[in-house]
Amino acid sequence: MNIDIAGKAVVVTGAAQGIGRALALGLAAEGASVGVLARDRKRAQLVVDEIGELPAAPPALALEADVSDERAVIGAAAETEAAWGRLDGLINNAGWMPGSHPVLDLDVGVLDRVLRSNLVGSILATKHFAPLMIRSGGGRIIYLSSIAAVQAWPGGAAYAGAKAAINQLANVVHLELADQGIRTVAIAPGLTYSPGMRAIVGEDHLSRVAASYPGGRIGEPGDIVALASFLCSDAASHLSGTVITVRPPVIPQTRQRTGPQAAASREDTG
Repeated sequence: MNIDIAGKAVVVTGAAQGIGRALALGLAAEGASVGVLARDRKRAQLVVDEIGELPAAPPALALEADVSDERAVIGAAAETEAAWGRLDGLINNAGWMPGSHPVLDLDVGVLDRVLRSNLVGSILATKHFAPLMIRSGGGRIIYLSSIAAVQAWPGGAAYAGAKAAINQLANVVHLELADQGIRTVAIAPGLTYSPGMRAIVGEDHLSRVAASYPGGRIGEPGDIVALASFLCSDAASHLSGTVITVRPPVIPQTRQRTGPQAAASREDTG
């Protein structure tokens, strides 16, 4: 089994912090050339500099784009092609998770931002990076979904709806592009440790969720990195058009504060 991504070129969106940063560093440590895409090139460059300190990691590329801005995404894709001339993988990680917003009180501005940062951004990145992957002979597109796509909670209509759409997007892109060498998958993590998550999740909720997960712990970014490395390798070439859940769903105990979104807002877009 050839689980090897050395020499592959992969772009990670929302890669300035959190899971995106962990993915960029982890894939680079495995030998991939990583495009660190963030809304702010200076923040992307900080991760590129971290990658430069990893033993034997290939040089990384700092890219700037708000993934909901089509012109910016077009520019980032063109910059990637100019730098590398090819692309083997795209990880659509960028997104925004708001606080709890009951549907009767849901502000259209919040809804628009959630959909644009999560769903529209993933579609635009696919639209403009996939052609480079096709010209390179094919590759892998990974969409960061969430257990929220299948585990509902009060106040989560906007975010859960966007992530459910991401699951379908992975299926649709598989149907449209599989014959051109593109393989897709959506990764749906449960509660995963990051500074942003810890800023909004209370200890009571964290303890309850951890107790329901294997090993009595919540997820770590490294859990997703290992899976993403496998998916970007040739060993996963026959796996496409599906959703992989990294953690089991948690059954809410009450109708109040049933998800981490009941706390505050979190910015994940890097």
